[in-house]
Amino acid sequence: MGDNGPVPECTRSTDICDLRQQIDQIDDTLLELINRRLNLAKRIGKLKKESDDRVVDSTRESEILRRLTASNPGPLNPAVLQGIFIDIITAARAIQASQQVTCHDPEATVAHLAASSHRGPAGGGVSQLGIPPIDLRTRMYLVMGDPVSHSLSPAMHNAAFRWTGHNGVYLACRVTRLPEAVAGVRALSVHGCSVTLPHKVPVMELLDQVDPVARQIGAVNTIVNDDGRLIGFNSDSPGAMAALLEKSPIANRRVAVIGAGGAARAVAHGIRAHGGRLIIVNRSPDQGSLLADELGCDFCPLADFVGIEVDIVVNTTPVGMVPQTEAMPVARRCLRPGMTVMDIVYNPRETRLIKAAREAGCAVVDGVAMFVYQGAFQFERWTGTKAPVAVMRQTVLNALNSDQG
Repeated sequence: MGDNGPVPECTRSTDICDLRQQIDQIDDTLLELINRRLNLAKRIGKLKKESDDRVVDSTRESEILRRLTASNPGPLNPAVLQGIFIDIITAARAIQASQQVTCHDPEATVAHLAASSHRGPAGGGVSQLGIPPIDLRTRMYLVMGDPVSHSLSPAMHNAAFRWTGHNGVYLACRVTRLPEAVAGVRALSVHGCSVTLPHKVPVMELLDQVDPVARQIGAVNTIVNDDGRLIGFNSDSPGAMAALLEKSPIANRRVAVIGAGGAARAVAHGIRAHGGRLIIVNRSPDQGSLLADELGCDFCPLADFVGIEVDIVVNTTPVGMVPQTEAMPVARRCLRPGMTVMDIVYNPRETRLIKAAREAGCAVVDGVAMFVYQGAFQFERWTGTKAPVAVMRQTVLNALNSDQG
C-alpha cells in the first residue's frame, strides 16, 4: 500500500487538472483587476479629502449594483452577484475612509471602518452598503410581536434601506406589554413599526389615528410616526391582493378565506373591495359566523368545507408554519384543477398546502409574495420612496433558502 497518501486528483483526471489551472489563471486576473479598482477608489478618496466631499455616495453604489445586475448574463445568481460586488465596494469604502480619518486617532479609524463594513442581519446575506454609517440621523424601525424571532422583516427592510440609501435600521422586538411598548415608540421617536400577532387589534386603541381602511378591517399592522402622532395602517390587505392578482382575477370569483383572525379580516376586505364573492371558512363556528355577519357574506364550518364551486382558496391561519410544517388547513380532497390556492404562511415557502395544491393542478400563490408586497407598502409609507420589490423578494428567498439549508 505504501505511505504516500491519496493520489492527487489531477493525476486521476487530466480534464479536472486543466480546468483548475484555468481557474487559477482567472483568479490571478481577478485579483489584479480588483486591486486596480481599489487603487482607483483610493485616488477618488484622496480627491474627496482635498475637496471636503463626502466619502459615501450611496446613489453611485446603488447604480453600480443595478447596472451589473441588469447586464449579468448568468449563470451567476443576481443576489450572489450583488453580494460579491457589495464586498468589493466595502473594501473600497474602507480604503477611502482610512484617508478621511486622521492617523493620530486609531479608535476613530476602527469605528469608521467597522461601520462601513458592518454585516447585515442574520438571513439577509448582504453587507451593510448603500446607507451612511449609523449616526444621529439614522431612523429606527421595529417589528413588534410575540413571538417575533422567526420574522424575516428585519432582513427584508434593512436590505431595502441599503438598496435605496435610506438611513434607517430595522429591529425585531418581542413585545409582551403593548401599552408600554407603544409609549416607548413615542418616547424614542421610532419612525415606523410593523405590528404582528397578537397585537394587530389591541394596538388600534393606543394610536392617535387609524386609517379608515384599517379601521374597517379591524386590524393594524403598520404604524407611521408623523412628528409624534402615531397613525395606523393595514398593509396586509393590499399586499395580499397584489400577490393574488398576479395569478388570478378576483372580480366575480368565489373566494373561500380560511380563518377568522386579523389576517382573515384584511384578506376578506380586499376580496370584497375587488368584487370577489366571499365565503368565510373557520374551525370555530362562533368566531367565523361573527366575521361573516360583519362582512355580509356566507359562512361554512371548516369541517363541512369541500371546495365545491370555489375558485380561490386563501389560507390566513398559521397552520403549516414552521415548526408544524406537516399540517394542512384544509383536506387535500378540497383542492381541484383550475382552482387558485394562496397560503399567507411564508416559512416554509412551500407549505404542505401549496405542495398539495400544485400536485392537484391548482395555480398557487405562496406566502412570500404577500409578505413582500405588504412590506413594500410599509416601506413606501415610511420613506416616501418607491420600494425595491425585487431586492426585498430576493432577500427573503435567500433567507428562507439559508434556513432550509
